[in-house]
Formats: sequence, structure tokens, C-alpha cells
Amino acid sequence: MKKLLTVLGVVTITVPLLTTTVSCFSSITPIPKPEKNDGFETGDKWKGQGNLEELYKIKEQSVKNQKWQEVLKTDYSQKVSRTLEQAANPSDKSTLADKNILQVEDKLQFTPYADMGIVEDTAEYLMKEKGRSSAARTEAMESLEKHKTNNIVYNDLGEIAGKKDVITDSSEITLGFMQNASDTGELVPMWNAAPAKGNQGILADEKDETEYAKWFNDRYRNWTGTTGKQTKWEGNENTGHLNSDNLRISFGPFANSLWHTAWQNNKTPEQLAGVLEKISEKYETKKFDFYFAAPYLSASGNYADSQRLLASALKILVEKDIGYDVQLSLVMSTKDGVAISDGFLETGSLKLLGDEAFPLYNFTKYLGMNFRLNLVAGYLTVPNEITDPNWVLETTKAGVLKTHINWQKMHRTINNGSDETLDKSSRKVKVTPWIGRRAEQAAYNFTPKNALDLRKWAESEKLGGIGMFYISRDAPSYFDDNGLTGPAQADQNALNQNVRSGSGFEQFTYAKALNGTILEDSDIPQEAKSVEDVIKIGGIDYQKDIQKNTDLDNPGEGSWEGPGIGGPGQGAGGAGETEGSNPPPPTGPGKSMYSSWEEANPNRTAKVTKQEQANPNTYFSPYLDAGLYQGNDMKEIMTEVPTMDHLTLAFVQQVNHHGDAIEMSIAGQAKDNEGYTWWEETQLWGKMLKPLAESNNFENIKVAYGGATTGGFTEKNPWTLANKLNPGNSKKAQEDLTKALVGYQQELVGVAKKYGTTDVKMPKAIDFDIEGHAQELNEDNRLLARTIAKMKVNDQSWDFSVTLPVLPTGLTSVGYNVMNIFIEEFQKAGLGQQDLPVINLMLMDYGDPIYAKARDSDKITNFELAKNAINSTKNNLATSIEANYGQVSIGNSGLYQLIGATPMIGVNDTVHGVFTLEDAKDLYNWAHLNGLAYIGTWSMNDDRGRDIYSNKPVVKSLTSHGLAYLEAYDFARALSGHWTDGVLNPNK
Repeated sequence: MKKLLTVLGVVTITVPLLTTTVSCFSSITPIPKPEKNDGFETGDKWKGQGNLEELYKIKEQSVKNQKWQEVLKTDYSQKVSRTLEQAANPSDKSTLADKNILQVEDKLQFTPYADMGIVEDTAEYLMKEKGRSSAARTEAMESLEKHKTNNIVYNDLGEIAGKKDVITDSSEITLGFMQNASDTGELVPMWNAAPAKGNQGILADEKDETEYAKWFNDRYRNWTGTTGKQTKWEGNENTGHLNSDNLRISFGPFANSLWHTAWQNNKTPEQLAGVLEKISEKYETKKFDFYFAAPYLSASGNYADSQRLLASALKILVEKDIGYDVQLSLVMSTKDGVAISDGFLETGSLKLLGDEAFPLYNFTKYLGMNFRLNLVAGYLTVPNEITDPNWVLETTKAGVLKTHINWQKMHRTINNGSDETLDKSSRKVKVTPWIGRRAEQAAYNFTPKNALDLRKWAESEKLGGIGMFYISRDAPSYFDDNGLTGPAQADQNALNQNVRSGSGFEQFTYAKALNGTILEDSDIPQEAKSVEDVIKIGGIDYQKDIQKNTDLDNPGEGSWEGPGIGGPGQGAGGAGETEGSNPPPPTGPGKSMYSSWEEANPNRTAKVTKQEQANPNTYFSPYLDAGLYQGNDMKEIMTEVPTMDHLTLAFVQQVNHHGDAIEMSIAGQAKDNEGYTWWEETQLWGKMLKPLAESNNFENIKVAYGGATTGGFTEKNPWTLANKLNPGNSKKAQEDLTKALVGYQQELVGVAKKYGTTDVKMPKAIDFDIEGHAQELNEDNRLLARTIAKMKVNDQSWDFSVTLPVLPTGLTSVGYNVMNIFIEEFQKAGLGQQDLPVINLMLMDYGDPIYAKARDSDKITNFELAKNAINSTKNNLATSIEANYGQVSIGNSGLYQLIGATPMIGVNDTVHGVFTLEDAKDLYNWAHLNGLAYIGTWSMNDDRGRDIYSNKPVVKSLTSHGLAYLEAYDFARALSGHWTDGVLNPNK
């Protein structure tokens, strides 16, 4: 169970733990009497074998994933390595919060957007529309000349950058959009989400570039003059003037977000920062823009988690190298700008913060004021009745002012921001209008005069930048009015709107008004109002010049090798026309998504349709990664799976910001801050605990401690910290640990009472997941064993479990030693064999060689590997009991009742391992026939094979198991005994 627990704006955790039952388990039937034919073996051969090094390597990567709180408080500008304790920041505050490291010039800069995928000129537009390859360039040029069609240079940035009255010396081009490749679920950077057809995308060496990467990178090399071969036309001396020093790469905004894909692939902040560094090196710029739009704006779910991953990665980047210049771009829709409630600004309560401001919160939380804020005015809400012809300009100005003020207030609220850190904050603010008319809502009309006035206003307000969408749209086009008014007014011109302004002004009129070249209203040229006049000043007529041009209609050599025309289909800034056409992920063994039953079950010929009778001694308690904001809606889950009435809450650890005394929380997150308060009320209580309380299942909550994170940071385990705080005083250490364990159980009751539910009893089931280096700390594990043994002596209703990694051959020698310590201490306390803690097995991540051999050579299923692991562990358990008690008096069935079984559902972290729904049904039947203590899963959060929002198949992630042919919660149904038609016969 290795998934990470990700906490609020701050931490992370990891692997699944399994636990035991609670007080309501008193109704379980008695353990059967010993059998004559015991069915188990004992001896030295069962004292552990094998190793889990591959598993631990994977976990080491996995647990680093989203340690957001650690990143928040670690100063990456320090050259000397420090321990976590030495680097500890006592407050829930970024080490950048009080710094001013962003280099800000005291001037207004022109910063237009361009899109890598938009056609360079009319000739390329014609080629693209006719489906012809670059080999048809000469033919296209000759056709335009023959028909006297203007060849407008829309998007050859190498040529446009050479026009100093357009791209001035103080200008900066923002080039979009860097996304993730659409043909893979792996993290592969690619312009405009084009297919990578390889695992490097745009980062491949030039000699290894695949077709789309080469198409984009050749274009960039042409624009920057780093290649002698031009794709536009041979010997084009006008291109090659783009300077990467004046270039900012934009990530986002709609489909295939790079940072969200990083989150789906369990990347650490350091790993994501590393990818960004490689992109920086590839294109020789350290300036980045991150443009957020739906669905990545969300304040909840996967998208909120991926925002924090990005913010923490950027903190690492800019703190290590102050040469990096980060920009956040957000959309404004009204005069309120990026709306932030007064309640949040006064209290800092995150539950009062809406979606559109959540990226601003995360960037400010992690970076302080060390980034630029670009406000995009392309989506302003069109009034039903327009009384002010300058409404676009006035709404834009009001929104910018309001957002700037609120940003300052937000910094003060969450970072206690000083006046010094707010110095020159206006120069960190940019504004970017959508020039001309919006095609779908032409009542939005940003004119050249508006551009000139906005420039003058931005100068007076000392803003840092003024941009536009896009430089390619700054060309004359005929406004074909549909004759309606208000929001219904539209431009019917068939030109793609990424090369259409909807206004008849000479090319680059908008750019010159925004960059300061045009200074007065009188310098603005007259607008052409007819098609003929538009053509006279350099425009084209789509129907005549493109659609009805038949010169390129005959199939030629090759076909259009580029992406769609690029840019958004609607509105300001977006994915290209490639958006929505997502080829399926790679296929074959070891992949991370399966679309059919047959593909996922290579060694099965039939589905499991016979369900065994439920054993009252065996129950289902899945792990819930309580730090995630997705997959944690227990009300929905329990409605969909009515047989589910238990839950294992993972993971509780020592708080991250101090080690002076034992203080515990989910994922170790600090409690005294706005993030925790919001999380406790809306997530822990609202989504997780409340539904269990309302269904009278509150006592069935298991609290899981430890996890893979604590395998590397062992003092996050309270039993290790208790020993550290009480050297040489085991009695006091045991008292402190007991108080802490009981105290957290009582804290859960306190949460219920705090939010209005008083009739709940304290849960008494606790699980301890002991992994990695934590397994080797014998004295700490002995303290834990002694403590819970005494708790059990004093109160038999306590139900404990110890979760350990396992192989099909059973426990390793290290794992066996951990188990043996607990059995030894329980025996010393006078407890019987039936009182021993359950040994919960992590039936997962055995390593790809084991999985590959089972699948390809042995032709067996993942269930059979799990069964082997359980039976081998039964012998490990019997051997330890015999050594400590003299004999195994509980027999074979009693041993099974001391074992829990927790698989990782779907695709495992070692991806050749795939635990399918058929494996789950087999495990349910076998567990109930043999009377295992319980069945768990890692995790409830990812019990789905499709994206929560789009319902499209998705690869394995923190919230998807990767089996796209299943319905949400099918694993929970199967393992809790609710075998619906969909479980019996899953879709192929």
C-alpha cells in the first residue's frame, strides 16, 4: 500500500496500513477449537526469507511524492544539507514568504501571447485546410500569388520579432502551450498536447525527435535562427529574430495539464521541478507562465492536489535559482476580478475560498509574492444590455485593481506579509485582454482605442505588463455580424478565430497601441468595414481565398504533418484543435491502463460468478487516503456500496513542524492554521466521518499509523518519538505513547461533537503500518508492542493490527522479527494467542520479476500469488507462536483469524502486477471460507478506472486503479459481498 497521503496545502504521506476491528466486533463468533490436522508448518525455514528492496525503492520514490509541508518549510537556497529538525520552520509558513527575490523592473512591458501550433502565414493556412504537407509550400505560395491573395504572416515569431515597432526591445513573447502528450499517461512534455510517439516528447535530442516533436522544435529552431534550414520557404531571410531571453513559456490551460499529469504519475516536487529545468534548458529561457482554466482551477479533488504539487515544485525551482521568473495567469469574468470573499481575507478559512482563487492561494502560500500575476480579460461576462460602449475596458480595469488589492490582503492573511514584501507589487501584476471581437460573443469588442487607453491606465497604475491574445489575431478581418444584440451577437466569419480579430484594422494596430508605439487616438487607422476594404489593407476572404481555392485540392505528396491550427477553439488561450483527440495509451505488459477484461486477465478464461456465503468473522475495511480530496465522499460510497460499514483512516503521524512532544494528525499536518481548519470541517468531518456517524458505524473506524513515509522518517511514528523524548525511561515512554494513542481516538470523537454529533462512541481499532527502516528499530517496536499489550490487558475491546510488507513466500526475515517482537510482548503480558494483533499483509508490489514470471511462465493469477503469501505468512505466524507459547493452540483456523489481507487494487506500483476484479472475487470467497480477520484495499480513493469529471478512461493514479472497463466502486462491492450484475459480469 503505497499510495501517498496528500494533505492540504501541506503534506504528504503514503502507503496503506491495515488495521483491526472495533468494539462492534464483539458479536463475532468464537474462534474454533484446534483442529487435529493443523494445516500449517513451523520451523526455521519459516522465520522469513527474501527481500523487498525493489518494493522499497519504489516506495522511496512514492513517499517523496507530495511532501508539500516539508517543501514549504525547507530553504532550498541553502547550500549546506540540513536535517529536517535543523531546517524546521516553527510556523506554517513558506521560507519564501518574507523574501523579495523576484527581479522586478520599474516599467511596463508588452507581453503578447503566441501559440506554437497556430499557422505561420496564409500559405500554411491553405496547406493545413487542404491537408497538404510542407512539401506543398511552393505550390501554395504560387497559388496565393496567382489569385492575388494576401500572404499574411500570422505567427512566424522569428519574422514578427524582427519588427521593432511590434516586438519592441522591452517586449516579451509568451509562447504557449506546453502540455502533456495526448498519447500516453506518462509524464511527457509536448506542445499543444500533440502525440509524443515516444517517451521523451519535446525533450528528446534532435536526432531522436519523433514527428510532432520535430515539427514543433524545427519551428522553434527556425524562429530563433538556430538552424540554417527554414521550413517556411527556402532562404527566408526575414525569420530567425526570436530571442529566447525575451520569451516566456506558457503551460496549460485546458487539456492535458503537465502538472496534473505529474501528480497522476506520483511525481515528487523535486521530480516535477527537474522536468521544468529540462524544458528551461531546451528552450533557453527561465521564464514560465502557468495558465489555469477549468477543470484545473478546482479547489477540491485531484486538481487541488496537483496545484499544490506545482506550487511546491516551483518553490524549489525559484529558491534554488533566483533567475527563474514564474507567472500565474488567471481569468477574470467580472469587475470583481479573481473573486476572493471578505470572509477568507479576514479569517483565512479555506472553506470560504472559491475555485478561481485557489491557484492564487497555493502560489502565494508557497512563493510569497515572488511571482507575477497575469489577469486574463478574455472571458468577461457580456451584459444583457450594453449601455457603456467601453464596458470591456472599464470592467477590465476594475477587475485588475480589485484583484491586486485582494492579492496583497491574501499575502498578509496567510503569510503575515510585511510591507517590505509588498513593495512594487503592482509591477508584478499584468493584464491581458482578448483583442478585437470574440467570435461567439461579439458584443465583447476590445478596440484599438481601448488598447491605447488601457496602456495609459496601466502606466498610471504602475503595472508590470500588458499583453494580448494572440499576436496572430492582430490582422484585419471582416466582421460578419449575425444581427443580434447582447450575449447573442456573434461573428459569422469562417476564419479560424486564432487568426481573426473580428475588426478591420491594419495588421499589428493592437500591438502598437499596447506596446506604446501608437501614442494618440489620432494615430489609430480607420477601420475597414467591408470585405473589399479589409482585403485592401492586407486581409483575406476565407471563402474565396481558402475554401474555394482548388489549386491544392488534388492529393499531393504527403499530408498535413502538423497539429491543428493551434490555440483555443473558444476564448482566450487554450489547447489547440488537437484537444479532445486523445489516442489510447500504450499497450502491452507493464502498462498503466487496461481497457478490457481479456487484456487485464491473461490467465483467465472465465469470470468468477459463484459467491461463497459470508463468514461473520471476516469483514471489509478499505484504506482511505484521508489527505486526498477525491474519492473520499463516504456518503456517496456507502450509498453505492450498501454492504460497506468499516473504514481504515490513513495515516496518522507526528506533526511535521515539531518533535518536542507527541502531537498527531492525519499526514502530520500542522493543526493551527487555516488549511487544517478547512480540511477538518469539510473533508475529515464533512466527507469522511459524518456519513459513518450518521449510519451508526463510527465505532467501525480503524485509525492507521505509520506508512511508508515513516519508514524513512521514523520519528514521525509516535512510538519512536516517545523513546527519543524519554531516553532511559521506558515507563514514561510507554505512558506518553498510551496517552497519545488513546488521545487521538478521543480526538475523533471530539471532532464529531464539535460539528454537532454527540451520540458516538470512541473507535477502538488501531493499525500500525511498519515499513522500511522502521522495521529495524527493535527497541521502538518493542515499546509499541509492550504498550498495546498493556492496553489490551486493561481493555479487551481494543483491536490491534500490524501491517507488514510480504512476498508470495511470506514475510522477510526483517518482517518476521517485527511480528515476533509483538508476539513475545503479548505473551509476556499474559495474553492468549487469540488476543494477538492481526498481521495485516500488504498483498502488493512484489516486484516486476515475480509478477512477470507468474503471468508469463507459471500462468497463474494475482489472487494465487496473494493466497501463497497468506499461507506462507500463516506458517511464519505459527513458527513465532510456537517459539513464544510452546505450541500453537489456536489451530489452523485460529491462525487465519490473525491474518488480514490488503491488496492494491488494479495496477500496482510495480506495474506488471495487476490485481483484477476477478482476483478480488476469488479473494473474497477464499477469505470467507477460511475465516481471515478482514480484507482491506489500498485504496478506497482509487476504486475507479475512469476520470471523475470526464468519465474518460485514465491511467493508474492516486484516484484511479487503471482498469477502465470497471465501474466506480466495483472492488468495494466485490470485497464487501455486494455482487451486483456489474461485478459478476464486468464490461468488456
